[in-house]
Amino acid sequence: MMNRDPAPLRQTPAQPDNVLVIDDEPGVRWSLQHLLEDNGFTVSTAASGVEAIKSLKAAKFCIVLVDAKLPDIDGIDLARRIRIETPCQAPLILVSGYFYDDDAVIREILSSGLFAAFATKPIAHEALIRLVRDALSKRQSP
Repeated sequence: MMNRDPAPLRQTPAQPDNVLVIDDEPGVRWSLQHLLEDNGFTVSTAASGVEAIKSLKAAKFCIVLVDAKLPDIDGIDLARRIRIETPCQAPLILVSGYFYDDDAVIREILSSGLFAAFATKPIAHEALIRLVRDALSKRQSP
């Protein structure tokens, strides 16, 4: 039997269920990761804006959850950097315990298209899964 060299490794395309969770609170990252995994998603996490940018340059994600207040950057500014500095075109969902649905800032960023959706902390699990699925279905629709 002849010993053959293995085929060269190729980078696989992003799976349609890869999610990046960006939050500086370990408990929130853990909770969101397990909630999303329990609902069939594959989850990566980042604790800062710098870490998030690195992850988004290295891998493709179908959706990105962005905390509004990170230690190194504001979540809205991070979203702008994501669109400029990475190839990521996945829907972004802003997650915040600081802002609320009726804040002018939130209405503005949602109407601008920078974020596909907004979720307040504490996060209602069913509502978050619905937001994620809605954002994905809108993206896949022509």
